[in-house]
Amino acid sequence: MLPRAIRLGLAAVTALGLSAAVAPAASAAPSADCRKGDFCLFSGAHQTGEVLYRLPVRVTRTGFTFPDVDALQPPVTPRSAHNPLPDSFGCVVRLNDKPHFAGSEQEIDGFGDRELTGAPVGSITVDCG
Repeated sequence: MLPRAIRLGLAAVTALGLSAAVAPAASAAPSADCRKGDFCLFSGAHQTGEVLYRLPVRVTRTGFTFPDVDALQPPVTPRSAHNPLPDSFGCVVRLNDKPHFAGSEQEIDGFGDRELTGAPVGSITVDCG
């Protein structure tokens, strides 16, 4: 009976050790709240942490629907973003630090994941051309 208890104890300790080792890696994965076609702003670097803002974007072969966000209330301070717009559209996403597209801006160009400065975002628009 004693060897069985020792084996069970070792299995429990091993399981605890594995879950502790896996936990940091799991928190580094992109958030499940940001779906494939969404434009997302994240609280952490490398698309980690809380999704601060999620905007469903519709992309087709010939165009897209990306609604302007006139005012985020309250403004958010993202550290990273995911842009679903393909490079072939030649667009940049402009993140202004004030509502109504005013103040300083950051640009996100190109498809995919991008790192940001953590500056406030008060409005969002797309500029193509």
